[in-house]
Amino acid sequence: MAQPTTLDMICKLNKLKPPRFGEGTDPLAYEEWLRRMENLFEVMDSPEDFKVRLAAHQFEKEAEFWWGIVKPRAGELALTWEQLKTMMNAQYYPRDVKRAKEQ
Repeated sequence: MAQPTTLDMICKLNKLKPPRFGEGTDPLAYEEWLRRMENLFEVMDSPEDFKVRLAAHQFEKEAEFWWGIVKPRAGELALTWEQLKTMMNAQYYPRDVKRAKEQ
């Protein structure tokens, strides 16, 4: 069986009506988006090397601008899904909110 292309995977994802992510002001909205994306990746049986591209395809507004600044450039190593989540947690999940939730 042929390896899927990024376009194949985006079409597959779009059929599942994935959430968009654009605003960074609500940590709960970010957490919900992340949870839903991970559920969709599981349903799609998405290979690891597609997850960052699929997630970034769902960015809009502020998140799309942020991604344009932080995404790897040509010749740089691609990010893993875990690395992207770490970067997004730092950007969209303020430490004080995270601390309050843990208490």
